[in-house]
Amino acid sequence: MTRWKRSLGIWLAIAVTAAAAPDESRPGPPHGGLVIHWHDSEGGRPSAVEVEGIAPADLAALSALSRSEPPSFHWSRVFPVIVVTGDQAAGGEERPAILGTYRVIDARLRFEPRFPFEPGLKYRATFRPSRLPLESYRSFKDITTEFTRPLPPPPPPTSVVRVDPAGERLPENLLKFYLHFSAPMSRGEAYKRVTLRDAAGRPLEVPFLELGEELWDPSGTRLTLLLDPGRIKRGLKPREDLGPILESGRGYTLVVSREWPDATGHPLRESYRKSFRAGPADEVQPDPKTWKVAPPTADEVGPLSLTFPEPLDQAMLRRALTVLNPLGQEVAGQVEVDVSATRWSFRPARPWLTGRYQLVVDTSLEDLVGNSIARPFEVDIQGPITPRIESATTSVPFEVRAKRLP
Repeated sequence: MTRWKRSLGIWLAIAVTAAAAPDESRPGPPHGGLVIHWHDSEGGRPSAVEVEGIAPADLAALSALSRSEPPSFHWSRVFPVIVVTGDQAAGGEERPAILGTYRVIDARLRFEPRFPFEPGLKYRATFRPSRLPLESYRSFKDITTEFTRPLPPPPPPTSVVRVDPAGERLPENLLKFYLHFSAPMSRGEAYKRVTLRDAAGRPLEVPFLELGEELWDPSGTRLTLLLDPGRIKRGLKPREDLGPILESGRGYTLVVSREWPDATGHPLRESYRKSFRAGPADEVQPDPKTWKVAPPTADEVGPLSLTFPEPLDQAMLRRALTVLNPLGQEVAGQVEVDVSATRWSFRPARPWLTGRYQLVVDTSLEDLVGNSIARPFEVDIQGPITPRIESATTSVPFEVRAKRLP
């Protein structure tokens, strides 16, 4: 017997059964206990829609028909799920059913969409029992229900977490600010939303180097905002025309406007203000020989700590120093930099071993005004020649000793 004949035989068996004396386990008109349930599953799995109330024997037979080859019955004809738009709500032409899978689970007919239901969209599920190939359901009325998956709660408003450098007294030749946000921000807004004001609250004229592409970190939560170097270095035309940006002894305020939209288009929680006073220019390069090293103890995971005589670049400190063990291998661990950027610490993933270690320092590491270990930001042609370091790195040795017994 061919497959289509077997399928026909099953269908006829169902029809004969349906025409016989009614089974008390089967639903009766008008809905006969048929109910549609929406299920919003967890764990990233698709949500589901289920119909309850179909007699288990009918479900089993219909399921067999739907699995025959070729299928002699399709669940989508009797249980379509659609997206409701304005015209459908007003009685317009019905849209095609969304794609998904029909399964019978625990005496329930379940529809699982190929893709999860989208938050905010309205869906309509209609069960049409009269279209089942069963005489006993021909008088049943259609049942319809609608479901809107709720939108997730809005995230808390984005805010400015902090601005580096953190001090209240900054050198008049300051080169950059780092703006840290609690969530990703929109691009292309910085020079409209950030102002530098004098003590009287007046915005300074073009204090920032306005780049075509803003300097964001990969997460979109930290912006590097450069002050115009042409107004910092002496002898350059922008400084001669407009004067220096900051002047020692004067007060300033960096203002971040609340109107700056974050990556979702929402404004900041509130405006942010950082007030500070400008101090004398810093023209001294960072020198690792002046750093105070506090070595750790062997067999522990205590930190290696460095203290600097001046604040260094907060962001560069997190990537410019590498610890090598006595075999010359990089030590895995976690770096921490304090708010003032005058203290750096490294905590290893595993306990320290006794021996002589090396702290390898990238000579591009800068202070707040752009002086690096390798070279100064500004060269005084009338002053003494400042030696430059040509090597890409320099080393700071330290010894890890065994813990002293009491």
